[in-house]
Amino acid sequence: MALSANGVIENPKGIPDWLSQEYMQGFMKICQQTKAVIMGKKTYKILAPDFLPLKEDGTTIVLTNDTEALPPNPTVVFTNKKPIEIISQLEKKDHTAGVIIGGSRTASEFMQAGVVDDVYFVVEPIFFGNGLPIFKDAEFEYKLNLLEVLKLNSNTIQLHYAIHK
Repeated sequence: MALSANGVIENPKGIPDWLSQEYMQGFMKICQQTKAVIMGKKTYKILAPDFLPLKEDGTTIVLTNDTEALPPNPTVVFTNKKPIEIISQLEKKDHTAGVIIGGSRTASEFMQAGVVDDVYFVVEPIFFGNGLPIFKDAEFEYKLNLLEVLKLNSNTIQLHYAIHK
């Protein structure tokens, strides 16, 4: 997840024009490694169809109540299932890992369900007075173990944490 320096994942405009090229490269790399991507409908609308990370191979899960919509490519699955059911669905397709790329509701549901093992935060050098927090309307508390700090460019860092359960 990309974060502003004050922990916001979306600016008030709802446009990801504040993300660095290094974030985008890392984002694509992890999506290609896992071949399983989970996102909410709002994130999907921002990325589809041209910027979806998995265009021909893998599974892209989009959380939505509009499960009858026809996806633009074969990797996309629209679902309103709960996190545990989605994990089971991915395991049936032989995925051993997946990446949640947005948004707030999706991240909150998966964290609250206790199915997240690691988190990667890319902290971009920007503040937003208003914006979308990473988690919203969720009840959980996890301690984190810092595994790695990586400087992506002169102003952007990536933090990798393991979650204590």
